[in-house]
Amino acid sequence: MELFWKTISTLNNSKKVQIMLINILLLIFYLVAPAGILFICRKIKFFNKIGPVLTLYLLGVIVANIGILPTEQVAHDKVFKFMESISEVLIPLALPMLLFGCNFKKFSLGKSMGALAAGVLSVAAFVFIGYLIFKGNLGEEGKKMGAALTGQYLGGAANLAAIKQMLGLSTENFVILSTCNLIVSFFYLMFLMGGGVKLARKFVGKKGGMEQNVNIEEYTDENPYKEFGKKKSIIQLGKVLLSSVIVMGISVCIGTYAGGGKISMVALILSITTLSLLLTSWKEVRTWDKSYDAGMYLIYIFCLVMATMADLSSINWEQSLYILLYQAIIIFGSLFLTVLFAKIFRIDADTAVITSDTLINSPICVPMIAATMKNKDVIVTGITNGLMGYAIGNYIGFLMFHLFELF
Repeated sequence: MELFWKTISTLNNSKKVQIMLINILLLIFYLVAPAGILFICRKIKFFNKIGPVLTLYLLGVIVANIGILPTEQVAHDKVFKFMESISEVLIPLALPMLLFGCNFKKFSLGKSMGALAAGVLSVAAFVFIGYLIFKGNLGEEGKKMGAALTGQYLGGAANLAAIKQMLGLSTENFVILSTCNLIVSFFYLMFLMGGGVKLARKFVGKKGGMEQNVNIEEYTDENPYKEFGKKKSIIQLGKVLLSSVIVMGISVCIGTYAGGGKISMVALILSITTLSLLLTSWKEVRTWDKSYDAGMYLIYIFCLVMATMADLSSINWEQSLYILLYQAIIIFGSLFLTVLFAKIFRIDADTAVITSDTLINSPICVPMIAATMKNKDVIVTGITNGLMGYAIGNYIGFLMFHLFELF
């Protein structure tokens, strides 16, 4: 690896030029690598199973810890600062894109609203219970981790990333939370598909809907980016990008005002979320079907950037075990409590389970569990509840952080 940097050094003795070249190479890597990983995940069964997020984390951690990046202190600090700058832009830009395509007017009240309320309360309850159990083992950032996990299990990786920036969670702890979540979530999905759905139906006593085969391909696109190069898509993506930049710009002004001249990340993220949700009331915005996938690509880049900033030598592995247990309590505890609420308030088991699944794993996994249930009727409810959870995740995560400060 030293040979690589010596080769760059021969191009120009100026450290500024060397650092600029490194940053350019990193930027190209960040932009192109997620596309390559998505392609690999489609073609290779093993990587398809572990998913693009975990694969990107693994790639980023490898890049960060095998000596490819410069070790000389000045160069290392400047490259690290470049990484931080990229990460600080990605989430404020991605959040509006993820929310623009959400049509909350299709949200069904009644049992869907009841299941959503049960799911949100269950997640919040076990985040709090888990925090009380493990707060002595989570380190100085225990409160921030609890808040970030609230966002994670109400809306997914985007909320985790947003709350990381909002509260200033360290990169190392962010990577640990993300990695442990993928491990526990895998066992959660295996439990649901291996018998958890049947147990919930037996306990609640209400199945919900008629048995019907579910074609997952109707609801999941093998390659959602395949049409991004078409003229119609490019025009739409231009509108999405422009709107996201405007929302981010207004929110930066609000955040700067709230921070007294220095940007308040709390005000920034909450402003972006609020303004984006307001824009979803505009009919044209709700027709932007490429917006969500564009936002997810930025999230993939963010995950890769975060992983390349992670120094494994600085990670507290004993603490990581407690974080893993904390997340297991949240995930399985919230599932149990959601099903218990369903029993009490006469919500059918399938609606309760699909709501728990969409909050924990995001709407992406809804068709998979619906196929296990052989219940097509729960797909719309599951996806919509997941989008609602995503919309409120930042707010509730922020409130949970201040609740933790009382204990």
